Amino acid sequence: MRYKECLWCFRSVGWVGLVTNSALMLMKSFVGLIAGSSALLADAMYSAKDVVTSILVIVGVNVSGQPLDRDHPYGHGKIEFILSLMISVVFLFITALLFVHALQLLLDSSTHRTPHLIALWAALISIAVNVVMYYYSRCVAIEANSPMVRTLSHHHHADATSSAAVAVGILGANYLGMPWIDTLVALFETMHLMFLGGEVFRDSYRGLMDRSVSKPMREKIVEIAKATKGVHEVNHLRTRYIGQELMAEVVLRVDPDITVEEAHSITDAVHHNMSRRIPNLGLVQIKFQSETVRSVVQEAAAIPSEAAAGCEQAAGCSKSKGCSTAAGTNPSKDLSLDLESVLD
Repeated sequence: MRYKECLWCFRSVGWVGLVTNSALMLMKSFVGLIAGSSALLADAMYSAKDVVTSILVIVGVNVSGQPLDRDHPYGHGKIEFILSLMISVVFLFITALLFVHALQLLLDSSTHRTPHLIALWAALISIAVNVVMYYYSRCVAIEANSPMVRTLSHHHHADATSSAAVAVGILGANYLGMPWIDTLVALFETMHLMFLGGEVFRDSYRGLMDRSVSKPMREKIVEIAKATKGVHEVNHLRTRYIGQELMAEVVLRVDPDITVEEAHSITDAVHHNMSRRIPNLGLVQIKFQSETVRSVVQEAAAIPSEAAAGCEQAAGCSKSKGCSTAAGTNPSKDLSLDLESVLD
């Protein structure tokens, strides 16, 4: 994180979200009931979802922030993906039930009624609070690179959009004489919730399956490594995210005559350069490969043919069967393969 204040925000974002979303959930549920607004009641589910998300953020921050130990040498970062996956599954199920209920209300004209305008004020308050919470949690998610907080920021954005739709539905029901608009808005809200749940499920699944970072980020890592003094080429790169942190395995091609001390210096330089330009960099494993691997193998493969020439000169049996058997092509092939496997 770039600033010390970011760490405080990261640790407190779950608690701030818990308080604000609990207040919004209670307000929208109460006003929705007394005002007779199905859309506002559905909107309360957005806040209920965010209450659960905030609780899981609090748990995730405390667990993922624990130091490495013997049983968890790569840290505890994947707890964030696990919790995000749990959130998505639960709310996909709940919103599917809400969708069926909203559809039944829309098809039953006897349930259509014009909501009281007090519901409009509740929707406007919800819009204002969620816009502020969206920018706050989005800032924390960017600085901390936290999947859980990013999920929370997406939910606040969805809540603000949902409350805006509720406000439009209430205005339409009151001033256009179409009370069914309120129920229609509730139906679209549940569809939107299912879409959001699907996105969270997809991102969490990818995180648990160790999906690689984006192509531009991989290219940036290669560029930084190649620009380091002593590195001739990047032969191999593997990346993945473990919670907030990016993990990388890099194989570098270097001069074969470097000392162990010089190799350590190159390793430190590569890691230092990456840390300065790549946010949330975690473990970086660096391996070296000599440029002379191919030349050594070629020289080794040439040894049998030299032996064959010596055999011919000593025995005076040019192209004899015995010499060709002793120094044929098969021993050359075997020696080459053995050397390659050892040097790799």
